[in-house]
Amino acid sequence: MNFLLKTRKWLSLSLVITAISITLQLYTVQALPIDNGFKLMLSEIGVQVYKKDDAKGNTDYVTVVNLKKGTIRNLIGTEGTPNGTVKKKLAREFWQDAVTQNTSTRKVMVVVNASFFSTNDDPTGIAFGLKLGGRTISYGYAIALEYPGQIRTFSFNPDQGIANIQSYAKETFDSMPEVVGGLDGVANKSAFSYLPRTFVGVRDDDGNGTKETVIFYSSSYARQIDASNVLRGFGASATAMLDGGGSTFLIVKGNSLISTERKVPHAIAVYAGK
Repeated sequence: MNFLLKTRKWLSLSLVITAISITLQLYTVQALPIDNGFKLMLSEIGVQVYKKDDAKGNTDYVTVVNLKKGTIRNLIGTEGTPNGTVKKKLAREFWQDAVTQNTSTRKVMVVVNASFFSTNDDPTGIAFGLKLGGRTISYGYAIALEYPGQIRTFSFNPDQGIANIQSYAKETFDSMPEVVGGLDGVANKSAFSYLPRTFVGVRDDDGNGTKETVIFYSSSYARQIDASNVLRGFGASATAMLDGGGSTFLIVKGNSLISTERKVPHAIAVYAGK
């Protein structure tokens, strides 16, 4: 009898330990590691926006979108000539374009700037490549000319709900319907100066080996290391630098939180819902 009681107690204890272990593993995969000081300012289906104010009155913003529940879309200005160039638009024009793609189940929440380009030309070429809707606009006029070994691609498939950041390769343009060229976070774009910055990161929340969560960092006053650290704090396993400086803008629910009057050729819209 004593043996049976001890056996039952041992089995019960083992089951409890196993359950706790599984729970902890699930929590480790799914938990959102928010950096100190960030506060949630918007939460919609698949989309959250966080903000952090510093003592000098500057604000950092982080937009998190789970592509299984939310959506991101590339937006471009009017394609120009010669081949591979794009006419620029103002930030508010990109917001208006994003609104036209709203549906009964999908509403735009955020629009951010993205691709590097020439500020001297309009229409302009795209520095490190751009593909949208399955159509390659440009492989990038600056490939093999600038930042050797430091060019990255941020690619995503809205229908499959996956995204990735990796070293630049033309094969990425063949395999993914949406591709945005960028730079490694350590590429020197006035790295130690406090400037407007736009960065992007990706994260695997369910532990299946593919990244389904995209994280955008937007700030009017940051160094490159600050942007990278914030994205890592939000759990990003890979990051890339998008265009910054006078190109950086952030619009949330129609409100311009980081503004610029510079026209740009490309932006990314974030939608709640699919």
